[in-house]
Amino acid sequence: MKPQRHTSAPAATDSCRGALARVSCRSCALNTLCLPARLPPQEARVLESVVERGRQLCAGASLIRAGTRMDALYVLRSGSAKRYAFTMNGAERVHGFVLPGETVGLEGFASDRYACEVAALEPTSYCRIPLNRLEPLLEQLPGLRREVLRLLGEALDESLRLRAELGMCDARGRVARFLADLSRRLELRGLSPTQFRLSMSRGDIARHLGLTLETVSRALGTFKRSGWVEVRARYITLLRPEALASMGGYAAS
Repeated sequence: MKPQRHTSAPAATDSCRGALARVSCRSCALNTLCLPARLPPQEARVLESVVERGRQLCAGASLIRAGTRMDALYVLRSGSAKRYAFTMNGAERVHGFVLPGETVGLEGFASDRYACEVAALEPTSYCRIPLNRLEPLLEQLPGLRREVLRLLGEALDESLRLRAELGMCDARGRVARFLADLSRRLELRGLSPTQFRLSMSRGDIARHLGLTLETVSRALGTFKRSGWVEVRARYITLLRPEALASMGGYAAS
């Protein structure tokens, strides 16, 4: 089967652009998670002046194309996306899932080109920080420079962590850790950590964890029979989150 290609990112409509553009970084609900969160107030105000808001994607539309020249960093404001690439034989490998407040495009600093495709999993809004306006600020603002370096370090740490997990966890442990990690990330955003809808498909999860679709489904079925989760299509309720965290190698919260 040929890998599915995603459509190009559509331009935001004027009405949507206006509605979202009125929200500043300081008044945004994600201001404790987003790029300006750790900046001194004066640096945050400068960065805010270059942020392009009011951009939207429909489900399946591309935010970033692999191999294209890096021209911006992107931060999700709502919705979710997946980062993926194709192997030499055309198989899709999902590198991760992006939630609101998270920055994408950082890998472009390595070669001036984006290494991964990024596509919306559902209707998604985002902010864009043009590179030609960001680069001068990195020289002028030490706090911003440290924050970008921190984000690069986090991205590297996440990549190394996932590689280690794939080598150390069995299939059920990988799925359990995925659910526990997603629960933690949703809670940071003020969302329910125990009741949520998976925006990604079972196939996306399998391609992310290095498993087959059938293995992911069997793992969820095992958790359901054990009374750890309820599963209704893409809707998940974690009944024993501490058990999933333990199986996935997390300390119970």
